[in-house]
Amino acid sequence: MTRPSQKEHERFFVERAAELLGKIWTLEDCECPDFIVTEGAQRFGLEVRELFTGKQSGAGSHMKRTESETQQAVDDLRHDYEATTNIPLSVRFVGDMCDENIAKVVPILVAKDFSSEPIGHQDFIDIDAGERLRVHVTRACVAGWFYVNHRVGWVDREPIKRIADAIEEKSKNLPRYRETAGPDIRLLIVADHIYNSGKLMLEERAAPALHGFQVIYFFSYPQSVKIFGCAGNSA
Repeated sequence: MTRPSQKEHERFFVERAAELLGKIWTLEDCECPDFIVTEGAQRFGLEVRELFTGKQSGAGSHMKRTESETQQAVDDLRHDYEATTNIPLSVRFVGDMCDENIAKVVPILVAKDFSSEPIGHQDFIDIDAGERLRVHVTRACVAGWFYVNHRVGWVDREPIKRIADAIEEKSKNLPRYRETAGPDIRLLIVADHIYNSGKLMLEERAAPALHGFQVIYFFSYPQSVKIFGCAGNSA
């Protein structure tokens, strides 16, 4: 069964893809496929598959797991800081996120007293408990905390085999999808370019086989959606 947080994650990507495509999709949560979509008089099933670069195992993407764990540590720091002050900060971490380094972040931020600074004020912190962690801080209107090292990296420009394998894997479930949602079953493949684990770039010449899906959408989040099948052109 899909966890509520995972379903929200999938719904987010489907809604963003619909916006880029200029479509109005009404989504009904489902398990097999992930959603039943109504678009005007049309109704179709939509399965969502996020795709990752790097080493994979039965437990999923190693890189994505590391990114998620690091972002959770960053989110915990943000919650600890905001528990003591309601000042929104934009915080960018670069370097070594070891326990010794991150344990020093919140006390230093609190001591800086950003409440006395104007919006847009910038500062930085250097923490060195073995390897350096640099923290870039801006007093902002909206808070946003993240680890820069996991967002600036190599792009896989030949992901067609990964895409083809994902389509073939999902196609094995088409009979079950059709039982629930009817004959029009579509697949949304997501490459989240915000993180290094999702930096896959499908070149213009590449066109994967549909393997029985009516339409396949390749969503390079947040930039573009390529469409393969009978639903029209790319957006």
